[in-house]
Amino acid sequence: MGPFDRGILVLYTVTLTLFFLALGIFLAGWPEPALLLWQEVNAPAYQEILWLLLVVYIIMGLRLLWRALKPERKRQAVVHEGGLGQVRVSLAAIEALAEKVAAAKPEIKEVKAKVASSSQGIALNLRLYTAPEINIPAVSEDIQREVKDRIYQVVGITVSEVRVAVESFIAAKPRVE
Repeated sequence: MGPFDRGILVLYTVTLTLFFLALGIFLAGWPEPALLLWQEVNAPAYQEILWLLLVVYIIMGLRLLWRALKPERKRQAVVHEGGLGQVRVSLAAIEALAEKVAAAKPEIKEVKAKVASSSQGIALNLRLYTAPEINIPAVSEDIQREVKDRIYQVVGITVSEVRVAVESFIAAKPRVE
């Protein structure tokens, strides 16, 4: 759910909460304040505004219902289209493969990959956590080349760009004994 839909949800929820709070006050036996408010709002001068608000809130409710019932789109890349149909590989699988290739380097302690679309194929963003004593440009270039080649070999998708960002330095990989 994006920021627009979250804003609609907040506005819709706050408004409905206030409406039901006023209804609760009315049902609790304090009809005078609620009736006075209703008489003030229901004046002929406010009829057009009330109709407009009614339409807007119906549209907001339908949008929120549609977003809630709409299935999430799985992030997939088309790899091959043949006579028997399409072969698809999820972008999460491509990210996992890139992480595995980069993590195979002993200098890399941890890696997080994220796939982005590009006009020439796909682009990968790698966030690395490395040992402090490495040569970052040399290791980064090696990782970029290996990730690009391995994804092409396994998946058949051209990687147009591999962006590397060193997030932090970690002293040593934890050892299992």
